[in-house]
Amino acid sequence: MTAQYQATEDEKTMRRSFRVREAAFVSATPLSEQQFRDLMQSRTVMGQSAFGNHARLVNLEARFQEQAALMGNAPRPVRECLTIMNEKINLLLQEQPKRQEIIESLTRDPALQCEIGASGIRFDHDQQVSEGDKMFLRIMLPADQHYLETAAVVVRTPNPLNTDPTKPYGVAVEFSGFSEAESELLIKHLFQRESESLRMRRLSLDDIQAND
Repeated sequence: MTAQYQATEDEKTMRRSFRVREAAFVSATPLSEQQFRDLMQSRTVMGQSAFGNHARLVNLEARFQEQAALMGNAPRPVRECLTIMNEKINLLLQEQPKRQEIIESLTRDPALQCEIGASGIRFDHDQQVSEGDKMFLRIMLPADQHYLETAAVVVRTPNPLNTDPTKPYGVAVEFSGFSEAESELLIKHLFQRESESLRMRRLSLDDIQAND
């Protein structure tokens, strides 16, 4: 079996700090300190979470990808993948109606430009907040329907990225409660989006050069 490549700490840090600017729908709900602590304690794959079944689905997907990478000919990862996939299918059947309702509500207003990374997001908000405030976030990336839910802590209040008068306050937050595997899922999405953006720019440049 081929040995799995292990990224260095510098490479992991670089991947975690990688950020992409793209359109996103963001819904932010303030949390009290107690609500934030309760969310952090309940966000597990072992039972119903205060984040709802979506949090469990994200965890299952992260666990599945970890085990799939190790699968090879080893019987234990194969069994684990099958178990996780079965749990995921059952949860998807339960989650889909509620998930669709949330996404429809989230996407009623136009998407705005945000800065997204594996550890946090910068977005525009309709309410002024302070550093250290806690939030519950729902984020939808329309480019590929990537959706996530997480708690977050406000780390900065920069200038807004857009000129939408209904969202005049800039907010930069750090995600809380993400496992390393879940962060890796988001990192993969960000690299795929950047790769696709570079490919489209390259094609556009080739078209311009061909017409000169």
